[in-house]
Amino acid sequence: MRKTMIYPLLPVLVLAALLLPVLLLPQHAELEESAIGPDLPLGRSLPGWVGEKRQENEAERTTLAPDTRFSKACYAQINPVSGEHFGPPVTVSIVYSGNDMNSSIHRPERCLPAQGHQELRAAPREVLLPDGHRLRFTRLVSYIPLGEGKGGRVQHINYYLFVGSRCITPSHLMRTLQDMWDRVARGTVQRWAYLQVGSYWGGETEFTEKDADEAIQRLISQVVPRVMPRFPSE
Repeated sequence: MRKTMIYPLLPVLVLAALLLPVLLLPQHAELEESAIGPDLPLGRSLPGWVGEKRQENEAERTTLAPDTRFSKACYAQINPVSGEHFGPPVTVSIVYSGNDMNSSIHRPERCLPAQGHQELRAAPREVLLPDGHRLRFTRLVSYIPLGEGKGGRVQHINYYLFVGSRCITPSHLMRTLQDMWDRVARGTVQRWAYLQVGSYWGGETEFTEKDADEAIQRLISQVVPRVMPRFPSE
């Protein structure tokens, strides 16, 4: 008799058991702001560089969420004595996630192929900062063909990582797992920022891969302390 009375209630009991953990999860607070700021140094505020602000392009504005925020600049190396520019220019891009992280944070492996980049290859790389911190980046190399009749290719190098309010990681997967853990276990949401620093070599230029790598790493060592005075850590 008792079993007969329980059977109709089983679906309700199972549903209640599934929903109870959700009800017990901590409520999400407001977004915890990323530790990296948007104010990239411009003009000649960085020794040996001239920085010029850049705007995000139409593709970025239309493919990413409306509340995505951007901060971009292009830097040219300058001889402090003669004032002449030399070496490859370096671009810096900071993209801040909005409320929907998945629609406002991207990585080069996803967007560069749409811009004509081919044979993307990624590897870890560390950059030493003046204060002794070592930042781990993903170093991504690719190339863009110069087109029919021109021959050759322009080689591109991009260093990137993700900066939250408490964490830094060069891995898109680790950032996703950390975000899931924060939401479920902590009841918090970090606003992630995506930092990308890139340059190029080859083609019709006289720049070498070493030139591009050294320029990128030198700029990172100067820019990061300006935009990230607090080094986040768990």
